[in-house]
Amino acid sequence: METALYDPERGFYATRKPQADFYTAPELHPAFANILAAEIAQRLAKVREQRPRSPLFVVEMGSGTGRLARQVLTALRDEHPRWFRRIRYVLIERSEKVLLDSIFDLQDLGAGVMGYSDLSDMPPVCGVFLSNELVDAFPVHVLTKAHGEVRELHVRPRRKHGRKDGAVKAEPGPLSKKSLLKHAQAVAQDLPEGGTHAVCLEAASWMSLVSRRLKAGSVITVDYGKRFNPGDPNPPRGFRSHSHVADLLAASGRQDLTASVDFRALEAAGAAAGLTTALFSPLSSFLLERGILGLMPKGDSAEAWAERAKVKTLFHPEGMGEAFKVLIQEKGASHS
Repeated sequence: METALYDPERGFYATRKPQADFYTAPELHPAFANILAAEIAQRLAKVREQRPRSPLFVVEMGSGTGRLARQVLTALRDEHPRWFRRIRYVLIERSEKVLLDSIFDLQDLGAGVMGYSDLSDMPPVCGVFLSNELVDAFPVHVLTKAHGEVRELHVRPRRKHGRKDGAVKAEPGPLSKKSLLKHAQAVAQDLPEGGTHAVCLEAASWMSLVSRRLKAGSVITVDYGKRFNPGDPNPPRGFRSHSHVADLLAASGRQDLTASVDFRALEAAGAAAGLTTALFSPLSSFLLERGILGLMPKGDSAEAWAERAKVKTLFHPEGMGEAFKVLIQEKGASHS
């Protein structure tokens, strides 16, 4: 999964065309970023009260091409200029080429933009850390039940007539890490024969790193998933051309591989790292309570109707509204 998604030349994210396989919230409509910018401004104000002399940063992890950064910075400039003038906006993007291109593209906004290809290279700062559809793209281990026993799927070269034919296949094998044992035991009873369960070990270490890089402020995580109960299966999925893909290995690098985020585990990892949960909400409630209806485009033209449909997709239960969640954690600040 790591190679299929992140190979610098042939990986899915190196070659992905926006909106070709799925939509992200900023690709649908800037209204998402407008609401997010208002939330960021409110949380920057709380940090300023606590740390009146500390420089303030907004750190976007998994910034990609910078589309969300542009929308957030534009909204801050136009609606919250006080904070636009006082922050440094930091992009975290593992592809150095994409990172440099996005920093260059954002210069016309007149904002202080900088970036790192690895979050661990950044010094601790005060402010707001945010991510949108990042955690669901972390590589996962996949458990399966074979002959009544929970094992891990291993990807191996496929052989035809005794020779490798360039394809791969997945076969059950032993657990590759001791830390997977507790996950295997948790799903052993409810996982059906041949069923699969994704375990993202990287999420906890990422959350710990985020906390170490945040002196005081908030962490905003927007992603699809839920608070899984122990034993709930979480099968990995593939997407291509807006459709589910049954064979996750069939088109390596040409389709998205993903798994729902376990927000219960993410909160627990944050708590262990010194973060407290301030908010956990469906995206629909988060957007509606913060006034997204007031951002609906007006008019009777075909373009206005199309724009309203895009905004509606952000909060409608059959769109992104219920599948996506918003988790806000804090460090060194009281709850909202």
